[in-house]
Parts: sequence; C-alpha cells; structure tokens
Amino acid sequence: MTTYTGAVFNNGAVARLVDVAVAAAGRTPFADELARFNRTLADSPTANWAMPSATLSALLDLIAQELETRPETPLPQGFAERLAAAAGSRGGPRFLKDTARALREGQRRGIPRFDELPMSPWEAELRFSGLRDFSWWVESDEYDSFEEGVVAGVTSEHPDGCAFLLPRLAQELHTALLIGADTESGMSLRAVVPWATPPVLSEILRVASAHLLEAH
Repeated sequence: MTTYTGAVFNNGAVARLVDVAVAAAGRTPFADELARFNRTLADSPTANWAMPSATLSALLDLIAQELETRPETPLPQGFAERLAAAAGSRGGPRFLKDTARALREGQRRGIPRFDELPMSPWEAELRFSGLRDFSWWVESDEYDSFEEGVVAGVTSEHPDGCAFLLPRLAQELHTALLIGADTESGMSLRAVVPWATPPVLSEILRVASAHLLEAH
C-alpha cells in the first residue's frame, strides 16, 4: 500500500489539480477551474486514456483516506504546503473529498463549451502543447523567411516522427482556428502562443497537410 500510495501522491494530474486550486484562490471560482479541468481531460485523447476524470476522483478519495488514517505518510517535497494552501481552513482530506465529489458532479452535468466557459491560460498551455513546441520554428531567426521556418518545422521529424507529430499538430491547429480571435478564449491562447493568429495558423496547417499528402 505504501508504494502504491507514493505513486498516487506523485501523480501529475493530482499535483496539477492542487496547483490550479492554489492559483485560483481569491481570484477565479474554483468550480470554474474544475469544469476546465474536466474539459481538458475529456478533450485530450492521451489524458483521457491515462487519467480520466473518474480515475482522478478516485485517486483524490484515496489520498484523503490515506491522510486521515496515516497522517505521518511521507509526502513528495512541497505537496503538503501546496495542499494546505489550496485547502485553507477545510483541511487537506476534506478539500480532496470535496474536489473529488465536485469533479463527479461536473461530469454528470456535462462538459461546458468555450462559449459557455472561456478557456483559461493554464488550460491553453495544456491543450496546445504542440503549438508551443512549434514556436521555435515560427520565431527563430535562423531562417530567411517565415515560410522557410514553417517548412523546416513541419519536416523536422520526417519520416518516422510525422505519423505521430503532424496529426497532433494538425488537430491543435484546427481547434485553434475555431476559437474566435477576439474572444476571451482567443486571448488565453495568444497568452501562451503569441503568434497564434488565424493567418499564421492557417499557413502552418496548409504546409503540414501538404506534407502529409505528398510525402506519406
């Protein structure tokens, strides 16, 4: 049990959720942040396979139970302080149980759309990690033109990496293009990827699609 619990405490999704709660304290309604967390897990195939919301809720309940029955349980460095900051006067175990219940209730209500609950910068950071990784090719001064940098970026992992990287990049480009540039979600996207304007996104998508069609 101790080994398994150690892995649970070190789970990235649990740590991220606690960090989101700390960041939201006094600024953003935590219920909105939980809805965004559910949305991020649901919309990411990788995240939904590795850590669906139901599993995360169960892990939160498990951690709460462990802290109640064994308060001396060794915790990862910094976790106890971050949990205390997120929990406030409720205490860690109660905060974790309340959060697990709120995640389940949010799943039952349904995942909100961007026009119902705008995307936040932290959500954009997770959702558009492929675009963030592509920033070097867009912003680098190594190439004589924007077009040359985009082509270099699209073909940088050819041939083996294209099967994984380009479909993921294309999916993020499609999603980003559906977000209104002047909306709060659009501003959150550009806070993470400043160059993510419709003309730039469209050109990268065109080059990536052309490469997949012509070279694969």
